[in-house]
Amino acid sequence: MLETGIENGRQIGPYRIVRLLGKGGMAEVYEVENERLGARFALKAFTLDHGEVEFLRKRFQVEGRLLARLSHPRIVRVYDMGVDAETGLPYYVMDLVLDESGRPRSLKDELESGEATEEMAAKWYEDLREGLEYIHAMGVVHRDVTLENVLVGPDGRAVLSDFGVSKILPRDLRAELKETVNTMVRGEKPLMGKSFYIAPEVAAGGDESAASDFYSVGVMMLRLLAQVWYAPGVKLDDMLLPFDPQWRRILPALLAEKPTERRMAVWRRPDRNPFRSLVTAGAGENDVMLRIRFPHWLLAGIMLFAAVAFAAVAVYAAYERGQRKMAERELRTLRERVSAVEAR
Repeated sequence: MLETGIENGRQIGPYRIVRLLGKGGMAEVYEVENERLGARFALKAFTLDHGEVEFLRKRFQVEGRLLARLSHPRIVRVYDMGVDAETGLPYYVMDLVLDESGRPRSLKDELESGEATEEMAAKWYEDLREGLEYIHAMGVVHRDVTLENVLVGPDGRAVLSDFGVSKILPRDLRAELKETVNTMVRGEKPLMGKSFYIAPEVAAGGDESAASDFYSVGVMMLRLLAQVWYAPGVKLDDMLLPFDPQWRRILPALLAEKPTERRMAVWRRPDRNPFRSLVTAGAGENDVMLRIRFPHWLLAGIMLFAAVAFAAVAVYAAYERGQRKMAERELRTLRERVSAVEAR
C-alpha cells in the first residue's frame, strides 16, 4: 500500500488538512477544515497500490454514494467526495466524530482502556440498534460491524462508520456493487469482515443479511462485557450471570445459530415516571407501537392496594348493613313502646 502522507496545511479541493486522525487497511483519515464554511470535517483518502486504484476507486465511489443517501444521528454522514488532483486518489468528506477530549475514539479504544462500564455498553447497544434499524430499513446491510468501526462522540454516544464493505440492496446500485466487489476473488464469493464477527451462515458461504449484522453486534457486546470472544456453543447464561439480567435476554437473541431467530431486542430502561407512555419504532418507517409499561414492583403495589381497598370497602359495607339493621330494630322497638303507651 502507498501512504499518501498528506502534509498538514495542504489543500485538497476546498479542504485544508489539519491533522492525521488514523490509518486503516486501505485508507487514511484526516481532520480537515473548509475555510469558506468555517467548519471542520473528516476526510477519508485511499492508500492504494497502482494496480488496485481503478477497482477500489469505483468501490470507493459506491461507498460515498451510499453514505450520502443516509442520514441518522447514529451513523456517520457523507457530505462531499472527489479526487485529489495531486495524487489522483479518491476521497470523501464526512462527519468529524471526536470524543470529549477532541480525539478520535472507537469502542476498541474504550475496551482497551478498561474504562467501559456495563451501563455504557447498554447505551452503546441501544445506539447501534437504532443505527442498524435505520440502515436496514433503507435496504443496506453493513457487513463490517466491529469495535473499530463504532466511533464514540463527545456526548459518549456510539456512531456507526465505515460502510466500505456494505451490501447495497437498492436495485440501482446492486449491479454496480456486484461488479466492483464480488468479482474481486475471480468468481468466488468474497468474505468481508473480520473472522470473530462473521455469522456462521456467512462463514459457510451464505448471504449477508440484517441477521448477520445482529450476530456481529452480539459478538461485540459480549467482548465489551465479559472481555472474551464468542465461541458458538458456549453457555451464555452462565457467562452473563454477573451482569444485568437483560443481557440474558438480548445476547442469546443476537447470537442465535439460525439467522431467522436473531433479533435486536430493546434495552428496557427503568422509567422514573411509570405512567409515561413509551414509543417503540418497528422495522417499517411508519410501524410505531405505543404502549404503557409499569415496573413489576409498582404493579405488585397497585394490586396490593386494590386488594386492601376492596377489603376495606367490603368491611365498611358490612358495617353499614349492620348499622342499618340495628337502627331498624331500635326503630321497631320504639314504635312498639309508643303503640303500647297509646293503647293505655
